Amino acid sequence: MTRRATENSSESLELLLDTICNTFGAVIFISILVAVLVSQSGETSSQDDGQPDAAAEAAAEAAIVQTEIQAAQERVRVLAGQLRQQKLVTRRFASEESLALAGLIRQRTEERVRLMAQKSEAVKEISAVKAESVSLQQQFEQQEAMLKAAMAENKRLKQQLNKQQQLSGRTARIPRLRKTDKVPVVYALDDSRLHRVTTAAQTVDNADCERNTKLGVEVITPRAGAGVAVENSQPAEIESRFAGLSKDNHFVQVFVSRDSFAAFHPVRDALVHQGLEYEVIITENDQVELFMGESQRESFVQ
Repeated sequence: MTRRATENSSESLELLLDTICNTFGAVIFISILVAVLVSQSGETSSQDDGQPDAAAEAAAEAAIVQTEIQAAQERVRVLAGQLRQQKLVTRRFASEESLALAGLIRQRTEERVRLMAQKSEAVKEISAVKAESVSLQQQFEQQEAMLKAAMAENKRLKQQLNKQQQLSGRTARIPRLRKTDKVPVVYALDDSRLHRVTTAAQTVDNADCERNTKLGVEVITPRAGAGVAVENSQPAEIESRFAGLSKDNHFVQVFVSRDSFAAFHPVRDALVHQGLEYEVIITENDQVELFMGESQRESFVQ
């Protein structure tokens, strides 16, 4: 690197020296040209003394050329002085270490400029990547919201489909009304609780019912708090209330109060699951009252 800096300085000095030499050669050429012109003008004046004006013009031109020669010589002298001063300054201050340091500084400056340009390009690329990342994040959030909405809609439709399937299956399992000669076993669905009124042996279940006399007639009503709460019970617990019944010999006669009809669906599912036929009788008021000794009628079961 030191050698390269020295060579650059020497080349600049050589170029200056070439310029000075060329200028000095031009001055010599002009001097020779002036001498030739003067000699020719002398010969012309000796041959023709009747032309004093031409001699005067040649003298004037010679004086002009002489002036230009002097000016050129002065420029050559000035340039030579500047060349000597430049060589002196170079020898005094431009040592090998300083030239090497200058070259190193220039190289480091070029490297720094190149690194700054690379950094600028990298910043542009990072900004573009960040902008693309933000756009992708927004698209992802939109798609995630759409997915959640689709999942919620799918869940709702699935629940609706399950309800339709349960309703269709339950309806498909319910047979049509028909007469029966089987022995009825009476149950009461009052206040959304299932009470057993009579057993398979045709006796009154005093645990679930109580007997009273009304206008000289024995009345059986569900006992408050007894029986099974249908809405809070499992299907197996409801089916256990029909234990001991034979689907070949018995059918279930269910008296349902008007305010408890919504609780009849789980009871019906339990009866269908066990294969028991049933007859539904809706009471005229919100309480089930059974009068003993009522006349028998034909029963239509499902």
